[in-house]
Amino acid sequence: MNFSEMKDQAINGVKWYFNRNWNRDDVMNMDEISDELHSTLEMVYLSLFCAMLSITCGSTLQWISITAGKYSVLYFVAKLILLYLTPPERVKMRIIISMLAEYSFGSTVGFIFNYLFKIENRFVFRLLVGITIGTGNLWHQSIKTKDRREIYTGCLKYCIVIVVSMIAFFLLETDTTLRMIAIHSVLILFMGYLVIYSQEILYDANFGDIDFVNCTFTVFFHFPGIMIHATRLYLQGEQQEQN
Repeated sequence: MNFSEMKDQAINGVKWYFNRNWNRDDVMNMDEISDELHSTLEMVYLSLFCAMLSITCGSTLQWISITAGKYSVLYFVAKLILLYLTPPERVKMRIIISMLAEYSFGSTVGFIFNYLFKIENRFVFRLLVGITIGTGNLWHQSIKTKDRREIYTGCLKYCIVIVVSMIAFFLLETDTTLRMIAIHSVLILFMGYLVIYSQEILYDANFGDIDFVNCTFTVFFHFPGIMIHATRLYLQGEQQEQN
């Protein structure tokens, strides 16, 4: 393979990452979820909630041992390789491996944020707790109803609570006010992303089975691509309305 072919493959890979198949109508679709798609979405939410719970519990390891984050990086990579080599039909084994990998990632993430951005682990822990509660809320809503609007309304109510807490931190004017507002802002952005990510999962589920374990690991990987694609669709829609 020469350099030109490698360059073309890299360009095609970038295009594939940022170009999604769904459009604005698919994102705005609020039809009731069918039984089969509902069970898929429920499993994705449950898997994501368990993953965030494992990551949050793992982040407490950083407080117990300062060196935990350094060694957990190698453990996390080893578990990812093992998960990749495990056949898809061995669902229970893949779930166990993924939970162990997520726990080790949790003990790593505080070390990474502290090393790169000089953010204390207690702030990272609060962000992880917020995301865990948010994913748990989505899972709870998906159990109660098949109506997308009600599921996403539950997510909106949680975001309103976050906004109220942001206002409270702003009024208190403590030394950590700016960081807490930044954490809450990131949390609101991520919850909005989960709504769009849910719509993509439901869209993809119409064309085949969804591996909920893979969806859990790709939720962070697909964040830039999905948000950029959603922003592009929004701007295109605004331009068409103006014309």
